[in-house]
Amino acid sequence: MKSVIHKLLSIFILLALGLTPLFSSATSWANAYGQINSIELWVNGSDTYGVWVTLKAGSSTPSDCGLNYFLPHSGTNKELVYSSLLTAKVSNGYVTIQTDQSKNASGLCRIHKVKI
Repeated sequence: MKSVIHKLLSIFILLALGLTPLFSSATSWANAYGQINSIELWVNGSDTYGVWVTLKAGSSTPSDCGLNYFLPHSGTNKELVYSSLLTAKVSNGYVTIQTDQSKNASGLCRIHKVKI
């Protein structure tokens, strides 16, 4: 009886380990935290030249991103996120920027989520 239970348990563990990559996200999220140094805006925007956010020196950032981030031009909540970033800038508040560390043509990391 113990032998059957051990075999079934072994099969279950192997299946669980084998299927885990299928259900886990391939995205590697990282957070930057600090105060906003500047926000740059282009009238005719794109991912490369649209909305750039630069954090102040000394901010905590993912190693692949540095201090510079961009808002995806096609983001449906882009105006709301921009308003939150502007609020953090004007109030000298701290902001957390979540990124998947993918970059645009200028080498800036994409903003996924903002917390103020």
